[in-house]
Parts: sequence; structure tokens; C-alpha cells
Amino acid sequence: MAVATIATNLLGIVSTNLGLRDNNIEDDTTNNANTDPAPRSKFKFHIAPHEHFVHPLPGTYPRLCRLADGSILFGFTSFGEHGERILTTARSIDGGKSFTPHGEVTRRYATKSDCDNLFLLQLPPDGDESPTILAAFRNHDVDPNTKSPTYFRITVCQSTDAGRSWTYLSQAYESTPAGAGPGGNNPGGNNSGGGGAWEPFLRLCRVRPGEIQLFFSLELNAQDQDTVLVVSRDRGRTWSEGVHVTGAGEQQRDGMVGIAETIDDLGRDALVLVLETTRGEDGTKMAVEALLSYDDGETWGWRQTVYMPQEGARNAGAPQVASFADGELAVVFMTDEDSAAGGTVWPRGAKVKVLFGSRPSNGRIFWHEDGVPGGADDNFWPGVMRADENKVLVVYENGGIIKGRLIAK
Repeated sequence: MAVATIATNLLGIVSTNLGLRDNNIEDDTTNNANTDPAPRSKFKFHIAPHEHFVHPLPGTYPRLCRLADGSILFGFTSFGEHGERILTTARSIDGGKSFTPHGEVTRRYATKSDCDNLFLLQLPPDGDESPTILAAFRNHDVDPNTKSPTYFRITVCQSTDAGRSWTYLSQAYESTPAGAGPGGNNPGGNNSGGGGAWEPFLRLCRVRPGEIQLFFSLELNAQDQDTVLVVSRDRGRTWSEGVHVTGAGEQQRDGMVGIAETIDDLGRDALVLVLETTRGEDGTKMAVEALLSYDDGETWGWRQTVYMPQEGARNAGAPQVASFADGELAVVFMTDEDSAAGGTVWPRGAKVKVLFGSRPSNGRIFWHEDGVPGGADDNFWPGVMRADENKVLVVYENGGIIKGRLIAK
């Protein structure tokens, strides 16, 4: 299956029909399971031939946050000269064409910790308080001698000066390895042998004002990882116990959640959640799937395939999603299916690619692409944000440098 690589120009369209799930229909997570033809989009999508920006500071895991003043805050992991992992912010006031160094959320030495996966969210004003931005990230302790984890956290910090300075706010989740479970801040969760809490994703609930939702990946063992949701109703100071969103009772590795607001073909508000999972060849390789919610993230269903690699024992993972103003979607992810180095040690040889999706219709999203694979290998950990009504800005790491590219319709 040809999909659009971020570093390519516009070429033809290849359409693929994906499965659906509702309360009375089984999950359709096989490759190209439906045979009825998908409708072609009325729009053409254009992938810019050149980078929108190249950030000068080496880093990885880029994520974007639009602020109320119109500027863009850019969070990523950089690396200090003494072995520190530095969760860093940069700011753009020209629509993402350039970013200047702005702030630092935290830093920890890699010999004693595993600190990464920064995600940013600005909260609405609260009375006379200055606008607050939350930063959530994984924050694990490790034994400096054995490198084994000793404590797991999803930590939340806050900034009241547009992301320049940060203070500790709360632990959205914490646990010892022996007590890892979905029980929020309860270290005595109901699972043992856990392997960490990863990849937080923050969003504001639309129908329950004041509710902040934090999704993250909870590793229960080497073969089992679930998506867990915790909620705050006091601006991130405290968090609920965790509930499973995906993966409960299944032996598969769900992770790397991304969520976008959209509108279905009947005009109803909906959420689209994308994630990676071990649905690929022999149950160990990664594929990309999606779910829908019609109650603003409280419940999810209609699980369906987004992308299954075609080239044998290959992977597709680390997806993120954004919507255009009309509700159509762009999903970015990375896959090693086109690389000679692929299929060995994931994600070696990966490229960042994009799929375009229709508005949901009867629980189904139709995905297609404009373009063909191309560009260099080793593009990793993409993020995506709506730039305006008809554009999204995709960011990714390439050779240790973070780059951005616009996609327009």
C-alpha cells in the first residue's frame, strides 16, 4: 500500500476502505477487510516540497501547542552535554516558520532516570489568574547500576508565563514496578510486573467544563499494554484513578495515543483516537488503529484498522492525528516497511508518512493518500497540529534534528 511520505510532492490517490465497530459489530482489525469501494475525497492534498522549519537545537519527540495569543509552543526532548535529558520549549510567533528557545520544563540525568514524552496543553482562563499551560511527561526512576526501573510516574508541571518557566504541580500517575496498574495514584494497583507509564496526551473536555483528560500508555507486561485515562477537575492539581480505554482483557500492546476533534457526516461532534498496537504479522509487529467517541471521551468504540504494513514482518506505529476545519483528518505515523533496514530492530529505518481521512460515517472512516513513499530513512516520532482551517503542520525528528512540513488541502 502506497502512502504519502512527508518528504514527497503531490502525486496520485490510492484509496483504502477500513473497518468499523459499534456495539453490535465485531472489531474489524484485519487488513483491507471491507471490499466496498471507499469514496474519493473531493479535495486534493498538497505536501509542501520543502521543510516549513528546521529547528537548530538537536532533539526528539516534538509536540505542538497553539496558545490563545496565536503563538505556537513547541515541546521536545533535548540532550545536555553531561548526559541530561532536557524537556524543552521553543516558541513561534510567525505561524511555525521559525522557533526561538523559550523555556525548560525539567532536566534529569539519563543514568538515574527515564524522562521524555513531553505534551503541552493551555487551560482556559480562571478568573484573574494568568493563563496556565500544563506539561505532562513520563518521569521514571532507574537504578544507575542495573538500569532497571525503580519507580514510574506521569508528572504534571505548570507555567503561568507562556511556557518560559515551570513549577511542579502533581503526579497524574505513579507506581512501583511491582504495583503497576490502572489505579491512578495508588501504587498498590491490581497488576504486578508492570513496565512503565508512557506517552501522555492531554485534552480539554468540551461537554464537561473544567474537566482535563490525560490519556497514557500503561505497560502491564512485555506483551500487554493498555490505554488508561485519568481526569482532573481542579486544573491538574489532583487526578482520578485510572480507567482502561483500550486493551482491557487483551494481550496486545496499545500505545502512542493521539486524539482529534471532528464532525461526522450527520453533523455530530465526535473524537477520533489513533494508536499503535501489536496487530501485525505474528502478533508482535505494530499496526495503526483508530476508535471513535460520541460522548467526548467517556466511552470509545468502532475500533478499526488505519494502516497495516504490507511488507511481511514490518511495523507501523507512533501515530498522531489532527483535523481540518471541515472535520476531515490527517494521520501521521512512522513505518519501516519501505526500508532495507526495516524488520530488524524497530524503529530503525522508519519513515514518517501521512494518511488522509474522511469525516466518520456510520462508525467508519475512509482513508486515502496523495503521494508515494520517498525521502530518507530514520524519520521518527511525528506530531501534528492544525495550522489553519485547511492546513496542518507536521513535525518529526530526522537525524537528530526536528523538522516541520505543512500539508494543505
